Amino acid sequence: MQSTFQKYALVWDYGQPWLPQPEPAFASGRVSIGRDNTDLLVRADLHDAHVMRDEYPFNFPAFTKCDAFEIFLGPAEEAAYYELHVTPANGVLQLFFQGTGEKKSLEERAVAEPLFTSETAITAEGWSVSARIPLARLLPGSHPEWLLSFGRYDYTPGESKPVISSTSPHTVCNFHRKEEWRRILFKDLP
Repeated sequence: MQSTFQKYALVWDYGQPWLPQPEPAFASGRVSIGRDNTDLLVRADLHDAHVMRDEYPFNFPAFTKCDAFEIFLGPAEEAAYYELHVTPANGVLQLFFQGTGEKKSLEERAVAEPLFTSETAITAEGWSVSARIPLARLLPGSHPEWLLSFGRYDYTPGESKPVISSTSPHTVCNFHRKEEWRRILFKDLP
C-alpha cells in the first residue's frame, strides 16, 4: 500500500487547541490525505517515544488500553458519520453514528464487515498508518464534500491516562464536534 502514497493534497498537524499550551507529554504527528479514484488515502506519521502496540481482536475498543489513530469522516450534508481506529499492531475498530444523538453502546455502533484496509509500521520516530477508505462503500450516493478529522490516543507506560490530540481546531476536548471538523471537496484531491 505504501507505493500509492506518493502524493498528498492536504497535510494536517496534530495539536491540542482546547488547551492554552500543549501538555508536556504531547508528541507531534502529521496526517496526509489524497485520493485514488473513489478511495480516500490517509497516511499518519506519529511521533512516539513509547509505542504501545498490544494486540486486540477486531472491533475491540483498544483506545482504552493502547495507542490509537482515529479517523472521523462523513458527508458534509448528512448527520451520519464513521469513526475508524487503527492501533500500532494494526488492530481495527469501526463505529457508525447516525448523528441523531441516539444513545448506543460501542458494541451497538460497531460495524462487523471490514470497511477499509490499513497497514502500520514502527518507525525511528514512532509509528505510521496507511489507510485506504472506499468512500462510496461507506455511504453510497453522491457526496462531493466531506467532513474529516483525525484523533490520537498516545499512551505512555506507567501513566494512567493517554495524551489525546486532534487535527481539528476543537475548542473543547470532544472529537465528535462535527462543526469543528475540516471540510474537503473530494474532487479537489489529486
